[in-house]
Amino acid sequence: MELIERTEYVELLQKTFNHISSGEGHCVFVSGEAGVGKSAMVKHFCKTKMGDCDVYLGACDALFTPRPLAPLYDILWQLNSDLLPGMQAMKDRSELFFKFFRELSETKQKIILVFEDIHWADEATLDFIKFFARRISLLPCLFILTYRDDEIHSRHPLNTVLGHLQSNSFTSIYLPPLSKAAVDMLAAEKGYSGDDVYKISAGNPFYVTEILASYSEGVPDNIKNAILSSYNRTPERTRRIWDLLSVIPIAFEIAYLEKIEPHYKAAITDCVDKRILIVSEGKIYFKHELYRRTVESSLSPLLRIELNKRILEFLKIDFEEGNEIERIIHHAKNANEYNLVVHYAPIAARRSARVGAHIEAAKLFLTAINYYKGHDKDVLIDFYEGYAYECYLTNCIKEAIAYAVKSLEVRKQKNQTEKIGNSLRFLSRLWWFEGNRKNAEHFAEQAIEVLKDQPSSSAKAMAFSNMAQLKMLSDQSDECISWGEKAIAIAEELKDEETLSHALNNVGCVRMQKVEMFSEGLALLHRSLELAQKNSFHDHVARAYCNIATISANMKYYTIANQTLDVAVLYCEERDLDGYTSYMLAWKARVNFETGCWTKARQQAEDILNVPDQTNAARIVAIPVLAKIKLRTGDGDPLPSLLEAKSRAFETMELQRIAPVVAGLLEYEWITGIPVVDTGDIDMIISMMAKADIFNSTEFAFWLRKTRNELLPAVPDAAAVSAPNQSRCSPEFWSNCGCTYEYALCLFEGDEDDKRKAVLAMHELGATVVVEKMKLEMRASGIKNIPRGISRKTRSNPAFLTDRELAVLQLLQEGLQNKEIAGRLFIAAKTVDHHISSIFFKLDVNSRSKAVAEAMRRSIIR
Repeated sequence: MELIERTEYVELLQKTFNHISSGEGHCVFVSGEAGVGKSAMVKHFCKTKMGDCDVYLGACDALFTPRPLAPLYDILWQLNSDLLPGMQAMKDRSELFFKFFRELSETKQKIILVFEDIHWADEATLDFIKFFARRISLLPCLFILTYRDDEIHSRHPLNTVLGHLQSNSFTSIYLPPLSKAAVDMLAAEKGYSGDDVYKISAGNPFYVTEILASYSEGVPDNIKNAILSSYNRTPERTRRIWDLLSVIPIAFEIAYLEKIEPHYKAAITDCVDKRILIVSEGKIYFKHELYRRTVESSLSPLLRIELNKRILEFLKIDFEEGNEIERIIHHAKNANEYNLVVHYAPIAARRSARVGAHIEAAKLFLTAINYYKGHDKDVLIDFYEGYAYECYLTNCIKEAIAYAVKSLEVRKQKNQTEKIGNSLRFLSRLWWFEGNRKNAEHFAEQAIEVLKDQPSSSAKAMAFSNMAQLKMLSDQSDECISWGEKAIAIAEELKDEETLSHALNNVGCVRMQKVEMFSEGLALLHRSLELAQKNSFHDHVARAYCNIATISANMKYYTIANQTLDVAVLYCEERDLDGYTSYMLAWKARVNFETGCWTKARQQAEDILNVPDQTNAARIVAIPVLAKIKLRTGDGDPLPSLLEAKSRAFETMELQRIAPVVAGLLEYEWITGIPVVDTGDIDMIISMMAKADIFNSTEFAFWLRKTRNELLPAVPDAAAVSAPNQSRCSPEFWSNCGCTYEYALCLFEGDEDDKRKAVLAMHELGATVVVEKMKLEMRASGIKNIPRGISRKTRSNPAFLTDRELAVLQLLQEGLQNKEIAGRLFIAAKTVDHHISSIFFKLDVNSRSKAVAEAMRRSIIR
């Protein structure tokens, strides 16, 4: 059928294609219901571009367990790429992504890549889409992706992908059904009633085509009848092939079909001519998924099982060469061959885990558990432990705990001492992730008790390292180093690089948190990171990144923190390490908050807290960020959130989580005048700080002085080392840190001019409540010429840029760099960087040139 009512969408594709001539690529997501013509339109457009560019097509599978990276395999095959033979050997799929990107970047020709049916995509494919879409502007490439919008529910992972892309990097096209007028026209050509056809089809082009096809006798009652009418009028040998193909959700190899039905050619000639079946590139398939599903649903259960068994026999032969494992699992499930499902699912799970597809791996291990009907506990425990570990990596902590407990029970029944200790150690880690310090310590101590008198082993070394980690998290530096060095000694004796990486991380953290040993600690963490990267220990890589970033942020080394967080989030997203991703995104929100980028911080914190079943660790970081923004801007009541964060933080028994939350409650007291912090809580924190020699309590000390007029003993501050004459009470200290809010608060304690400058600084941040508090105090002191609120100029510009941001933007228009802008405006270069980040966020751009262009488009500057 010719394309009808699709001209404007084809023109949009053409317009987007024209733009990539400048070398800046773009993504187009084409959505619509099944049968609406997404594939037809895209294929029509691609056909018109043949000769103007290279076109590569890939498709996702509707298998029970989709093949990882199926569309990328398709395209590499079309490219005849050197990457194809070595894909399975690559331990880290990011290596494959970068090599593929480099291969495309070396071509001088414009490129169109098409991924069809990404609603079926496995998470490895979705990660590739994120990876490629983020870099699309560097290639002369149009990346077209189709999906069924009616199969994308609120928690579908594709929504997460779309949410992580820059809005200017992609275009969305929604294909609607045909209009009543278009259906009337098509029906009239066949002599049918347009009203009847439209009533049944609702304008769906596929339905319209089937109703009006020459092999339909009159207008059927529904689409299923139209398809089955055609099916029932075909010869029996043709129906046998339709039956076979209907249970195969992807294109089927002609070579297989020849073996199953040697005389297939004569049987399908007529339906190939009518394009009910499509033959292409050595494969055969129904022209539309709706057709296949209708035929499949008409089969008896026994026939469906028999057909799946026939296909399974040929796929099992091919598996000897290492292929078709996902298809084997799919057909084994539908053939009731549960032993085969149980045999192959763990193999596929481990293969998925190796390439970082941890969500898929978890599903496959759970499949093995659900389909196993035997009583061999050795088999079950392997599935339990595999599933628990993949759940841990993908942020399903409660599920991980449940199956780790099952594993432990079996290990105890079998009296396997070393493995009992390892299970206890893993449960300790899980309970820590769940935010329950008491349980984490309980299982850690039990693990060591079980293993302490056993010979050297990886399990024993990891139990020691796990205890070192808990001591590090509770600021017990000496004990952390003691346990960590024991773990390192055993790991080096056994040449166990995984445990060595873990233990070096712990020891490096406590050294890094001592200002005078920061460089030494950072070096140990980098060594831990290198070992983990070399061996593709995804968990340990993520943990090393996480600790480098969060310690740097705590010590106010925001440049290191931001750079590490950017790399870390990308790494974790590409490997389905959802727990780490959420935690580090929460820290990005905190860093933005502390450095004055509140709009961005608020959005990031809200995104974290809107995720169902979010980890406790991420919530403890994100809740105070959002609550403090509300407190300072007067946008809602922050107290319930702060109290929730306090409850969660105290359960962890860790100073690094408790101190920032109580600091927020002390700030609430200062702003509102309402006491909310018990003296006992303050005494407990001071007691914890007395045992700690690390940098977790600067904000707490600051707010304790402001609210209770209590001074704590000196805390080793990163910024104070570079400026030893500065204290936490001085504006210079906080200015050097890049913390505008605290800088303004300290500045307000100076003379009248300082107070005015402080009020202006608070205005720029949007701290409305604090501004009013400052003004009230100034008036009470008899100070005149108090600065007003946000200027009319700020309120009138569409992006709500502050006066300072407007000034920075105008200098960006002149092409000035940060240092030059800082000199013109008499501010620090770091402050300029914060203003530029805020400008990017408010204008929704990612470069200086785009910021200027967008501001001119909105008439903010001329």
